[in-house]
Amino acid sequence: MLLKVTVGYEQTLITLHPKLGQMVNGIVLPIKKVFGLVDAKISVEIKDENKKLQGRLVAVDEYLNIHMEETIEFIDNQRGRSLGTVVIRGNNILTIAPVIS
Repeated sequence: MLLKVTVGYEQTLITLHPKLGQMVNGIVLPIKKVFGLVDAKISVEIKDENKKLQGRLVAVDEYLNIHMEETIEFIDNQRGRSLGTVVIRGNNILTIAPVIS
């Protein structure tokens, strides 16, 4: 399983062990980078859809399931619905990136 994590301007491509959710080749676990974004505004790209969600990251767990508040949906880079509070299952996430204002 590959996961692309962006923190600031740094992008890291991470290979996860399918059962353990840990790095196979590398030092930093992706979860530590994502934990650093708690209480920050993030953008999440959803797999197999042309959809991004932007909102404030409230919580994340070891499976990269995330809880966001003040979430807004973007489809084809066009603002869509205001969703409010959402929980996204980690295996549905393609990318996680901070929103730089």
